[in-house]
Amino acid sequence: MTAQRSGLAVFAQTALIALALGVLMGLVWWWVVPTEQWTVVEGGLLPADLGYSAWFSSDGWFLVLGAIAGAVLAGASWRRGRSRPLVLTVGIIVGAGLVSVVAWSLGGALGAPDPKAAAETASVGTLVDGSLGIRAIGVLFAPALAALTVQALLLSGTKLFDEPSPVADSSWVPQQSW
Repeated sequence: MTAQRSGLAVFAQTALIALALGVLMGLVWWWVVPTEQWTVVEGGLLPADLGYSAWFSSDGWFLVLGAIAGAVLAGASWRRGRSRPLVLTVGIIVGAGLVSVVAWSLGGALGAPDPKAAAETASVGTLVDGSLGIRAIGVLFAPALAALTVQALLLSGTKLFDEPSPVADSSWVPQQSW
């Protein structure tokens, strides 16, 4: 297999692993996050939980699951791509982005629809479920940060290039100058 094909294979494998992890993460995220609820009031919606715990739990769970998925992505891709660290790094960065986008999209699609649409037809005082989403956009970078951290740790213990061992030159003898 040529070097270019080998690089493409590493990249493709990392992308496939990332897609699978994104689907799994999206399903778990949808399953573990409590549903936020809104109370329909005259002219709009108010959070039913004044502590906003469902808002924060959505972002927190995405952060935790993203860090786990990123670490798994780096570990799973390492065996195949460690001989091509540059390709593996690019694959991990792109793959971590795929994990985030797929998980965010799938979790949002599985969650409740937009509460504003439900509030238009509901009577005042009714509780409606809120949609699953992310409010702190920075949590989308959790898979990438975790994956690159794991990869850096794995690379730090790896010898990337074979260095020739130093050979003593016996023909050179130091001259004494008296």
